Amino acid sequence: MRVIVGGVAYPDLCDYSIGMEVQERLSGRQAPANVVVEDLSYNPIAVIQRLEDEPPDDRFERAVFVSAVKRGDRPAGTVSCFRWDGILPSDDEVQRAITEAVTGIIRLDNTLVIARYFRALPNEVVVVEVEPETHEFGAALSPAVAAQVDRVCDLVWSFATDDSAVAALPVGSLALATAPAFRFG
Repeated sequence: MRVIVGGVAYPDLCDYSIGMEVQERLSGRQAPANVVVEDLSYNPIAVIQRLEDEPPDDRFERAVFVSAVKRGDRPAGTVSCFRWDGILPSDDEVQRAITEAVTGIIRLDNTLVIARYFRALPNEVVVVEVEPETHEFGAALSPAVAAQVDRVCDLVWSFATDDSAVAALPVGSLALATAPAFRFG
């Protein structure tokens, strides 16, 4: 099974940089031949093109995404992990996601929704979210988020390399307020 691990983040935006931090750390690990670790912090259409560049008979079968996502009901530094159910929002919400993406907004939800809408994602998508605390320019993660980086790296790596770890995850939606998820924090 081919797996892509993608960090989705903003560089130098404090906690919103965690996806890149994790991706950079994991890029330094010796990955099995079936695992690709990349920065996917760019326009969702470019992510779609990247995924579709793979040979048709050798596409990724699992994607593991890691990002900071503000859901509002979780303490800063909370890590939530789930297998995305792939259910798309209404057409109006898909259009909103596309509009945001065109204006340069990088959000994990937009990337997932748009890539699923255009059928570019593998069927199995694992989401690892970290609740951010600080949303300002700067290179430093907040203490709550920085304390989770090693744990997040280990979780993402296990989801990329261990089928049983993925199988143990609950299935959830992008609206985590009502979805099950493993939470650490």
